[in-house]
Amino acid sequence: MKYLIFAILIVLTACSQKQSGHAGHNDSTATQAAKPVKYICPMHPNVTSDKEGICPICQMDLVPENSSEAKEYAEDEHEGHSHAEHTMGELVVTGQSRVLADVQTAVVQSEPVHRTITAIGTLDFAEQNRRSITARVAGRIEKLYVNQTGMTVRKGQALFELHSPELMQTQNEFILAVKNQALASLSGGASSKIVEQMRQRLMIMGMTSEQVQKLEQTQAVQMTTTVYAPSGGTVIEKKVIEGTFVNIGTPLFDVADLSLLWNMAELYENDVAGVKIGQSVALKIQTYPNETFKGRVAFIYPVVNTESRTVKVRIETPNPHGRLRPAMYTETLFTLNSGTGLTIPDDAVLVTGKQNVVWVQAQGETNKFEARHVTTGAKFDGKVQILSGLSEGEKVVASGGFLLDSERQLRGGTGGGHNHGGGEPPQKTSGSMNGMKM
Repeated sequence: MKYLIFAILIVLTACSQKQSGHAGHNDSTATQAAKPVKYICPMHPNVTSDKEGICPICQMDLVPENSSEAKEYAEDEHEGHSHAEHTMGELVVTGQSRVLADVQTAVVQSEPVHRTITAIGTLDFAEQNRRSITARVAGRIEKLYVNQTGMTVRKGQALFELHSPELMQTQNEFILAVKNQALASLSGGASSKIVEQMRQRLMIMGMTSEQVQKLEQTQAVQMTTTVYAPSGGTVIEKKVIEGTFVNIGTPLFDVADLSLLWNMAELYENDVAGVKIGQSVALKIQTYPNETFKGRVAFIYPVVNTESRTVKVRIETPNPHGRLRPAMYTETLFTLNSGTGLTIPDDAVLVTGKQNVVWVQAQGETNKFEARHVTTGAKFDGKVQILSGLSEGEKVVASGGFLLDSERQLRGGTGGGHNHGGGEPPQKTSGSMNGMKM
C-alpha cells in the first residue's frame, strides 16, 4: 500500500512538470509572434514604420527590416558604394541611390532669351473699316432692300428706293441744261460747263454716274431713285424703316468691314517698354481653344490708366473667314526679346522660399554634386534664364534634384536644404505621419 501511494505521487509530479513545460513553451511562442515587424525605406533607412506604406521622401515602398532589399542597402552603405554622404556643401550619390533618384543632368547654355507676357484683350471693330451711310438728300424711303441688321452688303448693292422732290427738281434742271447745250451747239456757241456742274450736283445728291448718264440719254425724270451702297461690309445697325422721311445727313445704316479687327490688350506699365510697333503677337480665344490666331501691334496708347496702371495696345488681327467677332475676349501673348543669356531647364531650379537652389555636378566628377544659390530671370519654353550663380558649360541636375535636396536634409546638410539664405534651420520631428515614424 505504501509503495502504491509513492508511485501515484511520482506520476502526479511528472504530469505537473510536463504541463508547466508546455505552458512556458506557449508563452515563448506567443511572445515571439507578438513581436512587431519593422518596415524601413531602402534608400532612407531612418524612415521607419510599424506597417507597410511608402517613404514620404522618395515615395518608395517600405520593406521589412530583415528583407533582402534592406540587407542589400546596408551592405552597400557599409562598403560606401551606393549611399549618399555630405562634406562641405557637397553630396556624393552613387550606385543604387543615383538610379533610384533618377538623377539626370543638363548643360548650362548661352542662347537668345525671350519671355512671354499674357494680357487680357477684347476684339473690336477696326475704326478705319467702319462707315455710316447717311441720307444725301431729303425724301421718303419707299422701299428697303437691306432691311435686317447683320446682313452683309457689297459696294454698289442697292440699299433702298428714295422719293425726293428736291432730287426730281435737280433732275429737271439737268435735263434743261442738256437741252440748252444742244441748242447752243447748233449756233456755234455751246458751253458744257453748266451741264458738268449739274452732273456733279446729282452725284453729290446720291445718284451714280451710270444713273446720270441714263438720265441724260432718256431725259425722263425718275419718280424714285435707287440708292446704292457706297461701301461694303456687315450692317451693324439699321436705323431706318420703310416709309420714313429723312433729311440730309440722317444716319441710315452703320456698316463695318469685319475682315480686319482690332484687339485691344492692356499691359502693365513696366512691361509695355518691351513691346514694339510692328511686332507679331499670338491670340488665344476661348471659343477656339485649340487654335492660335496672329496679330500685329499697330499702336501703343500714350496714356496710362490711373486705376489699373495699364497701357492699351492696339493689335490688328486679320479675320478673313469671319470667325472672329467683336467683343470676344482674348488672351494676347507678347514675346519680348531680352538678348542672350544663360539658360537651364526650368525643373532644375528648386524654389526654397526666398532662395532658388540648383544642384551642380562637380567638374570632372560623375557622382559628386553641390547645392548652389542662383538668381533667375525670364522663363520660356520650359527653360529659365540664370542671371547669376552658374557659368556656361557647367552641368546641373535637371531631374532628381528634389530627392538630392531631401537626402541632404535627412543627413543634416545645410547648404542645399529648404532654408538657404537665412531662414530658420530645419527642426527634427518626432511622432508619425500616415503611420510612418520619422
